[in-house]
Amino acid sequence: MEETESLGQRIRRIRTDRGMSLAKVVRDDFSRAFLNQVEMGKARPSIRLLRVIAERLGTEVEYLLEGHEAGVERELALEKGRVLLLQGEPRRALLALKPALNSYDWPLGSDARVCQAQALISLGRKEQAAQILAHERQEIELHNDRHRIERLNTVERGQEFRYQGDAVKAHLQLADRAQRAGQNHDELEHYRAARVLLEVTPPHPSGGGGEAVGGATAPTQT
Repeated sequence: MEETESLGQRIRRIRTDRGMSLAKVVRDDFSRAFLNQVEMGKARPSIRLLRVIAERLGTEVEYLLEGHEAGVERELALEKGRVLLLQGEPRRALLALKPALNSYDWPLGSDARVCQAQALISLGRKEQAAQILAHERQEIELHNDRHRIERLNTVERGQEFRYQGDAVKAHLQLADRAQRAGQNHDELEHYRAARVLLEVTPPHPSGGGGEAVGGATAPTQT
């Protein structure tokens, strides 16, 4: 990417890289003609519309404006929140998640908000959680991410998404699924997790697969 890339050029590049038409980005919020003008550098969107565009493209407003990727602190906030929630500390989880909640970077922002909803359910704030989950369901279905839909369904039922069995095999299966879906971020995450598990635990003698509990489907290779 050249340093001279403009806002419009950056939007067009991301849109075409994702195989998205103008209509798929604008939907009913503004016109295709306006977005085309933005991409050609003949119009500039408001911050509100820029947030809409960034969300549809699965990226950050900051990235569209400046070309800088989201910082690692947001990914760290998400993982801290997830760990605290699994440890039964939803209030601390909500605080930890804050830096990631306003992110439009896919899948980071969506994962953080689903985790936020899970924490809110644990605290009895089910109506607020339901609004968050309804919005994130639309985003996840747009990306056709089956694994995240399974997670969201489990959270909606007030359950935790967990796997039983061989954790290494589960991560490798999820890494394979992410690779086939072109989700490099998820692929890296699962390979890293599998590597850590292999370094700290001996191989499971049975080599059993991962079966999810809480009503979620276990990862399987297809």
